[in-house]
Amino acid sequence: MSKLNARIAAITLPALVLPLAFFVQPAAAACVSNVASWDMLWMRAGPSARSPRVGGIGPNACGVRVIWRSCARGGRWCKVRYRGRAGWVNMRYIDEGGDEAGMVRSNACVVNVARGDVLWMRSGPSARYRRVASLPPGYCGVIVRNLCRSNWCLVHSLDGAGGWVNMRYIGFR
Repeated sequence: MSKLNARIAAITLPALVLPLAFFVQPAAAACVSNVASWDMLWMRAGPSARSPRVGGIGPNACGVRVIWRSCARGGRWCKVRYRGRAGWVNMRYIDEGGDEAGMVRSNACVVNVARGDVLWMRSGPSARYRRVASLPPGYCGVIVRNLCRSNWCLVHSLDGAGGWVNMRYIGFR
């Protein structure tokens, strides 16, 4: 390689690669928000509500990975991966601070629940709301989010299930 070609390569290569750093973002952990407890966030084949459904994510679910942003539709759509499936969702239903910024603690465990019983996660902050998931006694790995009403807080398990629980059944290690 001649000195001239080496200089051109030294200048051209960074000029080509550096802009890619601004477009390729690491997958961000996120949670579903603003979805009714009885509804589902539908992943779509393309960045439009008219695109075919390719999968669904339950309300308050965490562990959603944002893998691509689109400038289509004013940048409101992003491609996500959840439990092995990929699809497009509208960003108004994604809370990107969910797994990190919205977390109070991640080392929580289910306590004060009798053996053979379960701690029910609810669709809202009281026992009057619908049961959406359950946690067994002694289960550790509960992520407590920074959203509480009275003594009820929004939590998620490591597998992505989420809902509201009474904090008298959550202990911290």
